[in-house]
Amino acid sequence: MTPPLPDLLRDQDGRHPFWLRIVFLAVALVCFALGVVGWLVPVITGIPFYAAGLVFLGLASDRTRRFINRMEHRLSESTRRRIRRVIARVPGRWVRGLVNIPDGAV
Repeated sequence: MTPPLPDLLRDQDGRHPFWLRIVFLAVALVCFALGVVGWLVPVITGIPFYAAGLVFLGLASDRTRRFINRMEHRLSESTRRRIRRVIARVPGRWVRGLVNIPDGAV
């Protein structure tokens, strides 16, 4: 049997500086606004913007990060693995620094 998956969003080594948390919060708000625009304009979908907004909000707030991890634990194991497979396809090493993607999950 495979070991249980860790939390989706990693614990930060320390708290981010205040100015960086403000930047993450601003980016999260922009992503949520683009998600609403994507909901109103049928050409683009808003779901990726909502997901990015949640990740940036999780970076800005420890409470939100814990909430996201708690909600992700409610999903089935196969869905959690599928989420990690999709995230693993995103280019950029910074994503792997934010998200726990174990070797057996992808």
